Amino acid sequence: MNVSNTQLAIHISRTSVHVAEVLRSNQEIIQQHDFELLESTPDAYKDKLKSFFNSLTTLKDEYPEYTMAWSTPKQTLVPLSVYNESSSKSIFHLMFGESIDEKMIDFNRLMELSMVSVFEIPDWVKSFFIIKYPQIVFKHEHAMTLRALFQMGTFKRKITVSFNDDYVNITIIHKNELTFSNGFEYQTAEDVLYNLLFVLEQEGLTNEEGSLNFYFIDKKTENKAKQTIALIEQLKPFKSIKISTIDSILKLQTLCV
Repeated sequence: MNVSNTQLAIHISRTSVHVAEVLRSNQEIIQQHDFELLESTPDAYKDKLKSFFNSLTTLKDEYPEYTMAWSTPKQTLVPLSVYNESSSKSIFHLMFGESIDEKMIDFNRLMELSMVSVFEIPDWVKSFFIIKYPQIVFKHEHAMTLRALFQMGTFKRKITVSFNDDYVNITIIHKNELTFSNGFEYQTAEDVLYNLLFVLEQEGLTNEEGSLNFYFIDKKTENKAKQTIALIEQLKPFKSIKISTIDSILKLQTLCV
């Protein structure tokens, strides 16, 4: 295997961290490690991450590319024109009604969509990974997913459900445009299907054609995705939308560097 053709992809939230070595040429995951995070202080998070990464003896000493997706439901997409007339802090406050430390608010420009993702990210995430992997590229997980999806075919209608620990993103792309994007909390596959059907009905797509794609981060979320698919196959709530993909979202990080 060509070492220069691998990438270290990390997906992290306040409750879990997932690390995958991915072959860039065909997006094959060579190895993946999943770890629960249930800490209560920034120092405890950093200590747990240090212990976790020290235990990963099968990782290489160095990779040509490092990427990290930060997962939090407190993320919003705004048009670039709106962002340019405002600030990350005021947009975050408007959307979530919270005043948090400005240092905890970050943003990613999605120039191909003329949009900006504004989100919260605690300092322990950035400080740990920038020290450990100084060349790491990090974005909000949804910004990373959108960037990857827009590197694929985007003309035909594509509906994407991407799973995180406790929320899913539902995204609709059609005729090279992002026509819908929002996050929904969930506990069960029934919750996910309810939100998906609600979105399709609101968007007037129940009888339209399209492909339906699912992305997961680990075995637990893969099982939730499979349970959702089983419900769809059992209930047949739409006729012309066909299930297309179920795959790991960590693979998409190879399209973001």
